[in-house]
Amino acid sequence: MIYLFTGPDEYLKTEGAKAVINKCLPASERDFGLETIDARCDKCDDVLSVLNRAEESLYTDSFFGGGKVIWLRDVNFLPGVKSRAVESQTAKETVAAFCETLQQHPAPATHHLVITADSCPQNTKFAKWVKSDGVLEICGEEVRSSNLEKVALERLGPLLTKCGLQMARPVQTAFVQRVGADTRTLVSELEKLKTYLGAENTTVTAADLDAVTSVAVGGEPFDLVAAIQNRSPLQVSKAVEKLRSDKNAAFPTAVVILNTLNDLCAIADALERHWLVNGQWKFPHEQMPQRLARQTGWLLNKTVEAAKRYTLNELRAARHYAVEMRFKLVDSTAQDPWAIVEPVLLRIVARPRRATR
Repeated sequence: MIYLFTGPDEYLKTEGAKAVINKCLPASERDFGLETIDARCDKCDDVLSVLNRAEESLYTDSFFGGGKVIWLRDVNFLPGVKSRAVESQTAKETVAAFCETLQQHPAPATHHLVITADSCPQNTKFAKWVKSDGVLEICGEEVRSSNLEKVALERLGPLLTKCGLQMARPVQTAFVQRVGADTRTLVSELEKLKTYLGAENTTVTAADLDAVTSVAVGGEPFDLVAAIQNRSPLQVSKAVEKLRSDKNAAFPTAVVILNTLNDLCAIADALERHWLVNGQWKFPHEQMPQRLARQTGWLLNKTVEAAKRYTLNELRAARHYAVEMRFKLVDSTAQDPWAIVEPVLLRIVARPRRATR
């Protein structure tokens, strides 16, 4: 039987391979029945060596005659994949011959081949064969910056259940904004939280996030949201520096910025109208605008604190600047869109100068 796990999510691919091993090979037989082969190759000779070893292991009986699992890990040379490892004709022919052998000469029923790969084009003959005769699973998807939070929240739900932790929805949102959508990182941060809380406490609070979790390496729009909320020019500059390498993230980030300013504007207006007093709404819920209705609990308190750092007029002006910024990003052909974003953000968070005599 052949199992192919491909896609961008390294954690899910690894977990898929481990699940097959657990299903097909008892723990007592793994010392002699499991062979893990590092299949990430840089040159033709490496490809030949990996495939010779895999073929020999797959068609050779186990030491004690039991089952066998061969795991080709991190393969980067499957048919249809462009890679330096298969630039030579010899490498391409060897890969094609190996795949042909798998199809024409099935391995013993007790032997299983597990492949985890960066990618495998779905229109290749090999992928179609695996899908029909074995198991092919796409693990994860490429996540655009504009869709990051949605995907991360979808992945987080099952992981919380698996870890035995609970988070209110606003805390979940804050968590994924800090951590991102990478499954391995989500799991790692959840394990840190579980250790921090101890066996008796399973509810994660916003304070726990601040105490334990790490902001994802490379930065996310969360950094800029925090900079606006804290009205900190220094945080703005640091956040933009982290994000600057990803030019495609500038426009989605501009959307996040505008949404943040809309929230602050709505709360500041509610405070001025006395619809919100001491963290309690004095406004009929059924008449409440959607932007206000979703603000509750910890999220509401945090937004109130941030809104009080600005005047309502400052926030209205900031929202106007943010809208103009979005139009400039659409129309501009500038090589560095962050050169448009950063000055606008610094203008938004700048505090008014006091008049001098």
